[in-house]
Amino acid sequence: MPLLKERFPNFSLDSYLKQQKVYFRKHDSEDHTEYATNCPECKKRGEARPDTKKRLWINPKKGTFYCYNCGWDGPLTRLVQTFSKCDWRRAIKILEGDRPSSLELLNFELIHEEFDFNDEKEKLREIEFPHGFQLFADFACETDTIYHDYLDSRGIPLEIAIAHGWGFSDVGFVKHRIVVPHYVNERLVFWQARDVLEDDHPDYGTKDYKKVLNPKGCSARSVLYNYDVAKLHGEIILCEGFIDAIKAGPNAVATNGKVLHAAQVELLTNTNAKSIIILWDDDAYTDEKIYTKGRFKGKIKKPSSAKAAQSALQSFFKVRFVRLPAGRDAGSYEMGELESVIMEPYRDASPFERS
Repeated sequence: MPLLKERFPNFSLDSYLKQQKVYFRKHDSEDHTEYATNCPECKKRGEARPDTKKRLWINPKKGTFYCYNCGWDGPLTRLVQTFSKCDWRRAIKILEGDRPSSLELLNFELIHEEFDFNDEKEKLREIEFPHGFQLFADFACETDTIYHDYLDSRGIPLEIAIAHGWGFSDVGFVKHRIVVPHYVNERLVFWQARDVLEDDHPDYGTKDYKKVLNPKGCSARSVLYNYDVAKLHGEIILCEGFIDAIKAGPNAVATNGKVLHAAQVELLTNTNAKSIIILWDDDAYTDEKIYTKGRFKGKIKKPSSAKAAQSALQSFFKVRFVRLPAGRDAGSYEMGELESVIMEPYRDASPFERS
């Protein structure tokens, strides 16, 4: 994990704390100085009284903090979010040393004034299930529908679909589709409806056919499937789709594609995770784009999805990769089979060196 001064060379923790009128003490610790201040989260996290003994320690070398009273911890971005009452994107700008203009700051405050930045769920709009949605739990005695056949074909036990609140619809916009809900802090913020007919669908192969449908006005870029369960774990596995995440285990989330977006990184920084495992398909390592002409010919125009994700995450987490064989994805494994694959990944010097 890069040191704070390498990731944010223009940031001064000393100046920032003084600017925020946060009183602190300095303590020399071998090759760096640590800061101690009162924890702003103790009372919220169930302690009987607020911290008045400066039990929150900040390590500017690693860019992390830890409260020895309530256990609140995480990367420095989380601390800046709390002290500056801002979201993750603004916290990054503060750490990078960017000072917004007064107009930019006013626009930011007007847009976000209704939100509680300590609560990610307030930044995601609560939605409703699509018309005709029915839970598998309400039809547990039936096992002979096209939806149950689809679960069998993907190796997903019915009890798993019931436990995760999956459903289906026989009517309307999402007819003949499995409906998979996405929750953030117990609120329904997104769903995906996946066609179970696929090549038997009357529009299959035409421009009108979409295998996966999302709710109108909601982007898959700002959510992570299984977030509410995985956020409690110390290590989170990033998969591409919800089938992959189910196969990978309770600490797995789905990014809904092989691109990790800023809003998803923000969600990850608000979890208990200290490390991330990237379990994307093999093509996530080979989709980089190279300049083919001009003075930049031969140089990387756009890094591979896996390298871009590593760059976005390595300031906050320990990141490692489990690269699957070409042609395999996490969803093609049997339930429980991926555990051994994750524990003993391919032993290349680097996952990016495989041809």
